[in-house]
Amino acid sequence: MEKSIETIWKEGFLRNDLTVAPKINNLYNQKSRNIIDRIKGMMRVNLIALVMFSVVIVVWWYFLGVLYLGILVAVLLNVFAYYMKLQMEGMKELDHGACSYDYLKAFNNWLEDSIDNNVKIMRVFYPVMFLCAIATIWFSNDNATVLKELFSRHFPQMILWGDIAVVVLAVVVFVALAMAFFAGRIYRWDVNLVYGRVFRKLKEIMADMEELRS
Repeated sequence: MEKSIETIWKEGFLRNDLTVAPKINNLYNQKSRNIIDRIKGMMRVNLIALVMFSVVIVVWWYFLGVLYLGILVAVLLNVFAYYMKLQMEGMKELDHGACSYDYLKAFNNWLEDSIDNNVKIMRVFYPVMFLCAIATIWFSNDNATVLKELFSRHFPQMILWGDIAVVVLAVVVFVALAMAFFAGRIYRWDVNLVYGRVFRKLKEIMADMEELRS
């Protein structure tokens, strides 16, 4: 009895002696290479963008009169960029000689591990960046003087801790802690915003290959 096309497709991932199987294997090999190359390319662009943005931050913060904060933010961005570069170096350890499905699965596992590791970093990175942003608003140019006058004029009974209203300080600390707590959701939303489409395509290709192999 002649084999169905579906059976030939499935066997194509296990045998290379069929006439149609090599064509199907080549098709999925090409799809795998294309999607992985696209993800790698987007990661490299993201890496370069981080470094370039850190330079812009230093110049921008210089004109705001808080160069030291700009340098701190730039250092944080570059440290994270360097960590991303180290992670990308880990892709070289994947077995390029494996079949397209195994390589795709190994690449997907590497992606998920990288995201999980980045979430741990974001629990510190997000709150620190938020505090730097608030400090920039407070200390840049004459903002501190203006803000203190506004508080004293409209909220004269407000309790102060030094020159800062306690309630404002409490809100800032609360938001920073909330960002640390929800860092995983925030980061995954951020990643999905940039890479969501290609990640879904990766999952679709893997699902197709798993169905053919079953």
